[in-house]
This record gives sequence, C-alpha cells and structure tokens, in this order.
Amino acid sequence: MLVKRIVCTVESYQRESFHMAQMVWVALRTVEGFIVQLGGWDTSDASIAYIYSFWENRDRYENFMENMHDEIFGHSNQRATYTTIKVELFEGKASGSAVNERLRECSFIRTSINDCEEQPLINKKSDETLLFSDSTSRTLLFTDNEAEGIPPWTIGETVEAFMVTEDWRVHRNDS
Repeated sequence: MLVKRIVCTVESYQRESFHMAQMVWVALRTVEGFIVQLGGWDTSDASIAYIYSFWENRDRYENFMENMHDEIFGHSNQRATYTTIKVELFEGKASGSAVNERLRECSFIRTSINDCEEQPLINKKSDETLLFSDSTSRTLLFTDNEAEGIPPWTIGETVEAFMVTEDWRVHRNDS
C-alpha cells in the first residue's frame, strides 16, 4: 500500500477556496487502485491543511499521476488556494478494504513521523496504528483513535492532528 501525505499552508482568506477545490477530488472514487482520501485542518494551526490518500500500490498511484492527476488538479484550480505544499510518499503493508472501512467513519486523525535511523521506535506499534515508511528511513504512524492518540514513540518526533473535514473524504466506488 502507498500513502500520499500532502501538507498545505493556506492563508485565512484562501480557506474557503481551498475547501471548495479539495471537494473536486471526489473524482478519485473511480480511479483504479485508489482506496480512500481524507484530510482536514490542523488542530493547533488553522493555516495548515493535511490530506492523506491511500493507494493499493505504487504502480497504480504512478499511473494516476501520469494520466489523470493534472486534469483533476487543473479543474479544481487548487494551485491558487495555498501558499506552500509538501508531498511525501510512504509505503507499508495493510489491507485496502480494512483501511477503507477503518477510515470510513473516523473523525479525528493523529500522525507521527519519526526518523528511525536517529531514533528507533521505543514502543511496539499497537493495533490502533497503521505503520508506513519512506525511502529515507522515516516512519509514518497513522491512527484514528482520538482517546489514545499517538504514544511516545520517539523523542523529537513530528506529530500532527486534525479533525476530518467530511467534504474532503473520498472512498472508492466499490466500497
């Protein structure tokens, strides 16, 4: 499975335009290999938007990027709605149907990104956490459990939290 993490900085006057542009991504629901996408505004910084999309594998994701992404992106006019964007890819083993089902009703997401070369994970991953890694030995921990949040995996981690914006949630059609 591949996870695409997108972080955008959005000025206050751009928030409504960003929100409307993000809703155009409902077109993903018919893309082969797409599983689910969700996102929302950072709970501690209202200028930060997070979007996470889950794909069956890298090949399907790359096919989408080569053949469909630019059309949806252009139609949304989203480029005009943010001041910065950061995109990262992580991979891991998880069932697409299980991830889709798990993220269907969640309302709160916490993530943590750890540099495993510098700070190895000090606790075992719980059943409440999805674990993915990138090409630079960083690990993405993803949980939808608001009560437990992210355990203290490492010192100096990047922790993010957001309430899911329902209008941004997209599930593939067969789910």
